[in-house]
This record gives sequence, structure tokens and C-alpha cells, in this order.
Amino acid sequence: MVYSISRALIRLILTVVCGFRVDGREHEPATGPVIVVSNHLSDLDPLVVGAALRRRVMFMAKHELFKVPGVRWWVAACGAFPVRRGAPDRQALRTALGILQRGGVLVMFPEGTRGRDRTLREPEPGAALLARRTGATLLPVAVLGTDIVLPRDAHRPHLGRISVRIGPPLRLPPAPPGEKGEHGGRDELEAIGRLYMTEIARLIAT
Repeated sequence: MVYSISRALIRLILTVVCGFRVDGREHEPATGPVIVVSNHLSDLDPLVVGAALRRRVMFMAKHELFKVPGVRWWVAACGAFPVRRGAPDRQALRTALGILQRGGVLVMFPEGTRGRDRTLREPEPGAALLARRTGATLLPVAVLGTDIVLPRDAHRPHLGRISVRIGPPLRLPPAPPGEKGEHGGRDELEAIGRLYMTEIARLIAT
């Protein structure tokens, strides 16, 4: 209930205030585990990506948000779970695996933190690792305009237009046999990361 109401309100506000537009909704898989991989420019991005998708989604959110009682309740009700940045977080990984193994949708920002411009940074391996271990479909997404409406380190929002472009889903081939198995080696994970980051860059430039 909280999730549905919050998403509807966010969509309404984005549409009225920011001329919100979503292209490529037909690419979103209707069923099965999905990892949404998106560029990251603003604190608005999780809200914007969640509003753009039809299915209910789950997010990794910095654990600092869960220290504020009112915020903690709302972000948890909207599908977020905490992750500690800067070091491997096994609990967050187990939660993410559980979401995907149950056929859910997980939103990830592979760059790890917000950028100061639209130049994409090298991805962290988490999304590629989860895709390889679970067989989840990767769904590339580009968010545009949030860096204008609420730039990094800004204390108040500005007027601007926000849009989302959803690209064709990327389905990985079955994991090769051998000792690396479903976990994938470093080279393989880096190749997967380059694959979806290249698609995100294409969506940004379209």
C-alpha cells in the first residue's frame, strides 16, 4: 500500500513539475528476476527509476538513511534495504540474492556513487556478479535531467525536465562449467560490466 501510493504520488509530481517521460517501457520484462542497472547523477534517481517501471522494485540504499526513524520506515516500506558502502556487505548481498531468487526486480547503480557529470565511471562488480549467480536479466536504464533538478551537493531542487530511457534487456548465456562456475571470474565480470555500461552510454546519447 505504501509503495503503491508513494509511486503514484512521485509519478504525478514528476509529470506535473518535471514533464516526466519514459521511453522504452516495452523492454521491461513482465516476469522473472531482473537487475535494473542505471547511471547515477542525483539522490532523486532511485525515486525516478522506481516511478518509471511497471513492476515493484527493490533498492540498495546507503545504511545512513536507516538511522533516521521516519526516513527508515518510509524507505523500507518502499522496498529499500541497507548496504554499507566502501566494503563488502554480506548481509546486503544475501538480501539481493533472495530478491532475485524469488523472481523480483532489483535496482542497482553500478557506478557506486553519484557522478558530478554525465561521464560514466567504471562499474563495481556487484550487478554482474548477481546476474551471473542468479541468471537474472539485466535491464539497462538511463536517467536524464536529475543532475539539473537536484545536482550532487545541492540543498534545494531546481526546475528542469526529467526523463528515463529503458533499453533492451540483456540476457547472459549460461555460466560455463568449471571451478569458477556461477560466480564468474574477474575478466568475465568486467566484460559483463562493460556490456551494460556501453548500453547505458548509448541510451544517454540517443
